[in-house]
Amino acid sequence: MVAQVARDYEGKVRFLTSPGLDNEKAMEQAVDEFKWPDSMTHAIDSDGSLWEQLEVRYRGAWIFLNDDGEVAFRSVTHIPEKEVRSHLQELTSR
Repeated sequence: MVAQVARDYEGKVRFLTSPGLDNEKAMEQAVDEFKWPDSMTHAIDSDGSLWEQLEVRYRGAWIFLNDDGEVAFRSVTHIPEKEVRSHLQELTSR
């Protein structure tokens, strides 16, 4: 789902993924497995500092930032595609 949504919003929003406390090889495997587009940015967070700064506790969390870098919506777990698209639509229609 993430890969398709990212493709649909290419050029409108920036997607950042982070494998959490994994390593570069695990991230590369996830990129290949989920067929994420090249337009997505992947951050290795081996010490957990990015997750900590964004208050992420679990894999699958979603954080939507507005153009000012402020959190517009946060989910600590997976959310349905329809909800993801709704938040993205709201952010891109401003």
